[in-house]
Amino acid sequence: MKKLLPLILLMFSLQGLSQNTMIVFLKNKSSKQGFDLNSTLSKRSLIRRANKRIQEDSYDFPITNIYLQKLAAFGEVEKQSKWLNAVIYSSPLSPVQLQDKFDFIERVEVFERHKTSTIEKEPSSSNKALNYGFSRTQIEQLNLDCLHDQGYTGTGIYLAIIDAGFTNMNTVSYFDSLFLQGRVLDTWDFPLNNADVFGNSSHGTAVSSCIVGQNSTAIQPYIGTAKDVDIALYRSEVAATETVSEEFDLVLALERCDSVGVDIANISLGYFGFDDTLTNHIYADMDGNTTIAALGVDIAASKGIAVVIAAGNGGPGKISTPCDADSCLCIGAVDSLSNYAFFSSVGPSSDGQVKPDVVARGLGAWVVTPQDTVLSGNGTSFASPITCGATACLMQANPTKSVQEVFDAIRESADQFNTPDSLRGYGLPDFCLADQILKGTAGVVELKKEKLIYPNPTTDFIHFSSGFLENKISVRIINSTGQEVFINPVFDDSKIDVKKLPHGIYVLEIISDTQTERLNFVKN
Repeated sequence: MKKLLPLILLMFSLQGLSQNTMIVFLKNKSSKQGFDLNSTLSKRSLIRRANKRIQEDSYDFPITNIYLQKLAAFGEVEKQSKWLNAVIYSSPLSPVQLQDKFDFIERVEVFERHKTSTIEKEPSSSNKALNYGFSRTQIEQLNLDCLHDQGYTGTGIYLAIIDAGFTNMNTVSYFDSLFLQGRVLDTWDFPLNNADVFGNSSHGTAVSSCIVGQNSTAIQPYIGTAKDVDIALYRSEVAATETVSEEFDLVLALERCDSVGVDIANISLGYFGFDDTLTNHIYADMDGNTTIAALGVDIAASKGIAVVIAAGNGGPGKISTPCDADSCLCIGAVDSLSNYAFFSSVGPSSDGQVKPDVVARGLGAWVVTPQDTVLSGNGTSFASPITCGATACLMQANPTKSVQEVFDAIRESADQFNTPDSLRGYGLPDFCLADQILKGTAGVVELKKEKLIYPNPTTDFIHFSSGFLENKISVRIINSTGQEVFINPVFDDSKIDVKKLPHGIYVLEIISDTQTERLNFVKN
């Protein structure tokens, strides 16, 4: 016991000092030896991974336990993320002192918390097989009723909603069938570390209604875009604050999505500025690979989880993170006529990706409130779940397709696929057409006889059909600043290697003896 006394006294003395709250990133992880993936994932998660041919990797391994023990001797490890290989840590030691003491620390980010945020949250606000009622226009705008008429309403798909709270969701009549049928499979409040999510904010209630709200016999009939999905409800956001720790909790929520077997997740949250302005992001951080939230989304995608995210309400300012993530579907907002909604954040990402990817109703969208009424509200927060639910139906209709194939089909179905811009991205998707693309019945052969670049977007090569031009042709590629980055004489149908081009929007200029054609394409 005497040998333990100095350590005990040290811990008591540390607790009396002022605490620094930090995110501590570690250098390496436990080895695979002794690790059993079956013990950390649910059966449903293992089935999802098997179906998507997802292999285990180092992201699955736990944080090295000896590191946690050493950190615990000088502070409190409050939360830990195996994907980020990082912990939220409180200690009287400074970042410099920690890094001097422990050589297993890669870097430390300090942040303040528990301040009141000055950032306002969004205002809450035919002859078909289903009686859509108030939600009819926002569903038919995506041609989603085509899938609903075939019976694809999300059955068997596990969808997570990650938000700021779900006030009264368990008592509102529009969610009765969800609870009576036992389709709420998991809940967790990450800031408070408990399972009660039915408070704190009405934002998640309105967001959830866009997906699973349904009551066709009410005075105000309403049906969400995927009324029959199974649901996980996760609170990661603290509505009264804006801190880096909320990004960390978002990643923890995505880790839980993986462990319980979630197929698709909606995130109607975004981060750019924080209460502690020293931790603010800058536009250069919106490159899909820098912020904690974007890293978490990309890892989730690597595990076979489709992630759909709101672009943000900072228009005409740029998108927030994690909508910059390389592997997500970023959703902007339009009105009932499919015109750009003035508040919707714009792209591209700082590395040149087309953002938003697509758009849906966000101006005057119909949502269910905690008061058990249907009202219209504004925000990309509503455009995202409308699209997320539609994507779940598309996944149900095409169970063997990968997340990337599903997302590509959604982009390709959109109304400005060949001419994407920074306001509406690839435009308004047509989910009936996306289904036909995935099933190979969309007349692709006929389309390729026209002016077409494919695949678009691309990562390696572009093919283009030159059959519509006569006589000898040449091609050149021009970047968004007008600089020529490729030129070559070619003949007939052609293939160009674009692997070395940076991410961005490009113009392919096809020149014949008699005419010039210009087609846009995107390099991811």
